[in-house]
Amino acid sequence: MKNTRKPQGVASAVPASDAGKQRVGQVTVEERDGIQSLFERKNALLELFKSLSDGTEMNDAVYEKVVGDLGKVTRRFNEWWSAMSAKYQWDSAPDGHWEIDFDDGSIYLFRNPGRGAGAAR
Repeated sequence: MKNTRKPQGVASAVPASDAGKQRVGQVTVEERDGIQSLFERKNALLELFKSLSDGTEMNDAVYEKVVGDLGKVTRRFNEWWSAMSAKYQWDSAPDGHWEIDFDDGSIYLFRNPGRGAGAAR
């Protein structure tokens, strides 16, 4: 089945379990580097947000900046997955999501039995 739903992508620094895993494509080094940069930025902002919201008093301006940056990075992250899935026409599944292997740029479809398309990734 080709691109029958809105893509759900997950960048992963380490390979996940092989259960339900299917290689569906490959991206260029430049494309891989782009999503890896966004993945690292998103994770850094999430960690910063967690540390700022762990019961410490937070400067409103800092909070707004982190939340704003996180929103922008998340939007760009999702746009990358949408653009690449459209460009390469990767297989998809209503109960699945894509992941990238940063070592070689391979894209994998992971099927999540028992989870609907709207499930958290």
